Amino acid sequence: MDFTGQIKHIGQVEQFDTKDGRHVLSRDVVLETDEQFPRSASVTLRNDLAQSFNLNIGQRVRVDFDLYARPNKEGNRYFNQLTAWRISPC
Repeated sequence: MDFTGQIKHIGQVEQFDTKDGRHVLSRDVVLETDEQFPRSASVTLRNDLAQSFNLNIGQRVRVDFDLYARPNKEGNRYFNQLTAWRISPC
């Protein structure tokens, strides 16, 4: 899946450990589409992509991503997560 939009927010790189002991880097980026009624989406960048991210707020980009749904701790609600595997300037 992919979409094109303008960068509205760039989060800080965060580091955490997974249950199996791997170290993961993560950064959230908020994009807004250029439609008549703009839509915003938060996309998560992982590891190398989070670390090497060198784009700026206001820049138009294309994001290729995977969409996941993960349950809360109780398992009665699901939350969508967009994880980018490529982000490039337009």
